[in-house]
Amino acid sequence: MTIFKKIMCGLLLLIFMAIPASADWMTLSTGSGQVMVCSISAPATSSAAAVTGASAFYGIIIKTDGTNDVTVNIYDNTSAAGTKIIPTNVVISGSQNIWALSYTPAVKCSNGIYISISVAGGGSVSYQVLYDK
Repeated sequence: MTIFKKIMCGLLLLIFMAIPASADWMTLSTGSGQVMVCSISAPATSSAAAVTGASAFYGIIIKTDGTNDVTVNIYDNTSAAGTKIIPTNVVISGSQNIWALSYTPAVKCSNGIYISISVAGGGSVSYQVLYDK
């Protein structure tokens, strides 16, 4: 391959990578609809619906109390039932202090995003969900 062809291939690759990836497959009615552009929920400390309706789940940030283990389940729903977004009963060591999970591209949710969270030993936890709607 000539040097000219190598340069042209490199330039085309750079141009292709610079084009923003569209999340049109999610058919969201509001929001930016672009990959890696999302909102973050208000901090929460107990199980709750973080988002209702069709949405894109980009991830979650969990802050432990530094001692007690945290168990989390995330559902494509407005309650703790239905399709789970992550594997069953993910246990996070309390000593981690901060734990994060992210998806690129986002996970399409039809019904909403529900976080079911509990802390061993009666400790405390807070979390925030990254999403697009």
